[in-house]
Parts: sequence; structure tokens; C-alpha cells
Amino acid sequence: MKRFVGMLLAAGVSFGAAAQTWPDKAVKFVVPFPPGGPLDFLARAVAEPLQASSGHAVVVENNAGGAGNIGIQQVARAPGDGSTWLFVPQGNITINATLMPDLPFNWGRDFTPVTLLAYAPNVLVVHPSVPAHSVAELVAHAKANPGNLNYGSPGNGSSLHLIGELFKREAKVDLVHVPYKGTTQAMQDLIGGQVQVMFGSLPTLMPMVKAGKLRALAVTTARRAATAPELPTLAEAGIKGIDVPSWYGVMAPAATPAALVARAQAAIAAALAQPATRQRLQEQELVPVANTPADFAAQIKRETANWAIVIREAGIKADR
Repeated sequence: MKRFVGMLLAAGVSFGAAAQTWPDKAVKFVVPFPPGGPLDFLARAVAEPLQASSGHAVVVENNAGGAGNIGIQQVARAPGDGSTWLFVPQGNITINATLMPDLPFNWGRDFTPVTLLAYAPNVLVVHPSVPAHSVAELVAHAKANPGNLNYGSPGNGSSLHLIGELFKREAKVDLVHVPYKGTTQAMQDLIGGQVQVMFGSLPTLMPMVKAGKLRALAVTTARRAATAPELPTLAEAGIKGIDVPSWYGVMAPAATPAALVARAQAAIAAALAQPATRQRLQEQELVPVANTPADFAAQIKRETANWAIVIREAGIKADR
């Protein structure tokens, strides 16, 4: 995949100026997942400075269920008056568009991109019983034992499942996918040795690496992670074509005027650029991006097409 978008943190846009034009009334940030995850964290990290500066309420509403689809459908039906905004992870946009074509909403028809908020690097880890201390050694071991290594994921069709399929394709290895109902179950079985390989977010897996329960081999981004600079990228380790972080973005109902979308992007970018907010993100190993609506739209289009190829080649079907 093409190199991930660079940092575009609202050059020349002051936080005060952005907040004077947006929000100019109470707004709602819909998070289609339960509280406590990185998406919920990001929504609150943006809401707090916006509310403090504008004087208008910015409410974070967690409307979970249906793998995120209930909250997403809520925003698809909302008026495009700037009162409702959707915070959503990459998989629901770029993967489900192909994996679940019969959803009651359509990303291209019902939403307009606002901005990519931030991303977290993903990391390739193995159980300590695997005789591999590098990606090259893992590939060699997998080729010598085709079909004997299992890799876990938080679910069939999840972004981490697809990263595993992309790795299999690019490394030309035979790994067996074992889907779980969530990251916690997958990680527990990985630590227990029931599965031997996993891709996951750096913030989630690195505590287990530091505790000696897992071994990290590489990150899946084009650049090394600032918080784990000792880990090579997959490209540096000889596996080209994989630049796949976990990212989180903002979408608006399709009827939202372009000028309002632009003001929202500027205000969100300025909020993310605040030193206190950036420090909060850094503590969660999240890298702020805040690109433009046009750049975000182009990224979504590109990644949706790339994942569609992986889904078709691997024969992945959504769980029913």
C-alpha cells in the first residue's frame, strides 16, 4: 500500500479562530462502540478543548452494537446541519464496504469525509515458543512448516485479519487464521500458545512484549514507531507493500455543506495541535494526522480498493 499520509496539523490555523466559527452550537460526537477504546478516547480528547473554547456543549455519545453499525446508521439518518458527527475506525469504512455490501447505509452515498484524526502503529508479535527473533526467521520457519502456524485475530474480516492475509501474500507463507470474538480473547490464546502469531495495535500488545510474554518482530507502518524505535518496519525486514496502521477518522452526514465540513476539520485539527492534547495522544501511542477532507476521501478510496483485492483473493466472507 502507498505510504501513509503525513502530518498535516492545521498549518496556519489558530485554535481560537477555528472555534469562533465551529462549533457555533451544541454538537454531538457519535462513537459507535463502548466507552474506553481508542476511538472513544479520541472523541473526548477533541471534544474537551472545543467545548472549552467555543462555550457550546460538545457531547460524546456511545451508541454501540452491531459491530458499530447501529451508531453509524444513526449518523447516516441525521440531518446535515452540523449537529451530529461520526467518529469511526478504518475497518468499518474501508473493509466493510466490500465485506458487507448489504448494510443499511452506504459510505459513498450517506457520508462525507471530514478528517483522519490519528493512527496507531500495528505490530507483528509471536509467542516465545516460536523459534524466530526476526521477520526473516519467522518467514523461514513458516515456509519450513507450512500450515503449522496459527495467527489469531479479533474477528473474521477485521482489519487485523486482513493484515495477516496481506502478510501471507507478500511473504508467500501459509499461516492458518483463527478468528476470535475480540482482541482480548485472541491475545489470551496467543499468550497461552494456542495461536503463535498475531498482528495488533502497538498500545495493546507492547505491555505483553515488555513483560516477556510475547516477542515483537516489526511494525506494519512505513516508519518506525517513536515509542518502539528498536523495531524495524516490515519493509526494512524485507516484506514490501505493507503500510497498515490502525486509524480513526471523522465523517459527517452526506448533506453537510462543504463549508461546514471545512470549518469542522480546521477546528478539530487545531484542537489536536494543542500541546496538552498531543501529549495525551502520545501517552496512548496515537499519532495525530488531521488531514483535509479531500485527502481523507482519497485515502478512503485508495484503501477500500486495496482491501477489496485482499478480500477477494483470500475468499473472506463476513460472519452471519
